[in-house]
Amino acid sequence: MSTDRTPAVIEENLKKALVEMLVLALLHEREYHAPELTQALADRSGGAVNISFPYAALYRMIEQGYILELPKRKAPDGRRRQYYAVSEAGRRYFRETWAVYRRFTAGVDRLVAAVCPEEEREEDKS
Repeated sequence: MSTDRTPAVIEENLKKALVEMLVLALLHEREYHAPELTQALADRSGGAVNISFPYAALYRMIEQGYILELPKRKAPDGRRRQYYAVSEAGRRYFRETWAVYRRFTAGVDRLVAAVCPEEEREEDKS
């Protein structure tokens, strides 16, 4: 087991933990094909969430019944693309994971605010 605890490793672990929830959030808006999802995750998160290969998460969520593979159709770029949509099970899973995420992050914020000086909690601008 790696003992590498750099910020990049921590960021990668957080991304893996949250990517399904974020993909499901986007699919609430409309149907997407994989390259669009990748771009939307980056754009809508202000560049905070970048994934280069969304297929592992997509295939996992298809297998779990959270998203649906729609028939291929022509994308705005003229290419035939596989589109994905959120299922009712995916909507339920999103609500559940969103509630867990909100409760967890609120607890983390409370704890850190209570025990760490404000200057330690400020974002490093260097």
